[in-house]
Amino acid sequence: MIQFRWFYPGLHVKRWMFMFSIGLLLLILGGTMMVNYQIFGFLEEWLFRMAYALTGSYNYTLLAVSGMVLVCLGVVIMLIAVRKLVKRFLELVAPDQSQVSQQVLNRMMLARGPVLTAVGGGHGLSALLRGMKNKTSNLSAIVTVADDGGSSGRLREEMNIIAPGDLRNCLVAMADKESVLEKLFQYRFGGKGELAGHSLGNLFLAALMEQFGDAERALEAASKVLNVRGQVIPSTVDTVRLSALMADGKTIEGETEIAAYPSRIVHLSTIPAAPRAVPDAVEAIRRADIITLGPGSLYTSILPNLLVPDVLQAIRESSASCLYICNVMTQPGETDGYTVSDHVKALIDHVGPGVINFVLANDGMPAPDILRRYAAVGSYPVVIDPENIQKQGVALIRADLIGETAAAAHNPVVLADEIIRIRNILRSNIDPNVLYEYLGRQK
Repeated sequence: MIQFRWFYPGLHVKRWMFMFSIGLLLLILGGTMMVNYQIFGFLEEWLFRMAYALTGSYNYTLLAVSGMVLVCLGVVIMLIAVRKLVKRFLELVAPDQSQVSQQVLNRMMLARGPVLTAVGGGHGLSALLRGMKNKTSNLSAIVTVADDGGSSGRLREEMNIIAPGDLRNCLVAMADKESVLEKLFQYRFGGKGELAGHSLGNLFLAALMEQFGDAERALEAASKVLNVRGQVIPSTVDTVRLSALMADGKTIEGETEIAAYPSRIVHLSTIPAAPRAVPDAVEAIRRADIITLGPGSLYTSILPNLLVPDVLQAIRESSASCLYICNVMTQPGETDGYTVSDHVKALIDHVGPGVINFVLANDGMPAPDILRRYAAVGSYPVVIDPENIQKQGVALIRADLIGETAAAAHNPVVLADEIIRIRNILRSNIDPNVLYEYLGRQK
């Protein structure tokens, strides 16, 4: 019954449907006349008589020409009717037609974009996604759920759910466009009550998880609300807790405690030891053109995903290249004094060789006043050490990834452009023996 609602008075579509029918009828009539097929016998007989009266003979050529005229007329009428119908539907559904065609074109272009799977968490991954959503809609974010601090940690403990914080940040970053709803998702309650410190987006995701009893379905629902380009997938739905062996021999549990502990991290593991991977995460890795790790906190945002065995195995088995995006600055309490090769070595120590093919490092320098602000909290630019990186068996790609930003962080647009450049080179016909060197020296 729903389809008949288009015939209700006032919609102004019935006339164009009728016009389309007339055009279709003329098209059929003209076609039958062209092949002299006796469907409209009485009408054809009349046309034959008219032809005889005008020419003195039964002119089959004239009949065929008349059929062609009717076919053309029918096609023109149908095209006009379809155009009017589409225009009327757009007027009813989307009054601002000036933007509809551009939106349709943008969606078509994004649908043809590269298939990228980004693994990580935190603000670094959000920056990458914010830039990449304007390059492709074939975008998958595999996100850590090991956060146990702040609003996420409280909701984890109270509701026995996976941490929603990083998932929320990625959803907002991948939303089709900035809106009031997305700003509300990031709104954080103040005061001293039970809601104090909670993010509205975290509460929304927690409510969906409780309602559906399934984190994946909850994220699908939230993605529809925000009109997300691509998909956000947790690496695991197990309530994972991080455990770190520190340089002083102590074992510290919990992401927040690990980041705050005043000692170098030697080895990271998870509790449970082998979290179950989300099948959609494994599938996203398998179909990717390129896989990125980071940017983000090395030990608390990137590695927790790689400690999910099936996720790591999928990256190993994938035909896509794996690109590690190194942080611009060191992270106090986690990567103090780390060079680029130290980041790569830490990854290899945990996941083994052969997983990471390339490391993308920033060689742009932030403004002096920005560096002073970071130095005040113990954060400094990550030094690029090419010789040590080469010893790790990973190819170095260096580029200015910060652009003209007011912070020592990856510029989403610049980073997205560089990833697309790398992906296009990887898909070219360059000899594999010189590919690494070629990527490293190109700007």
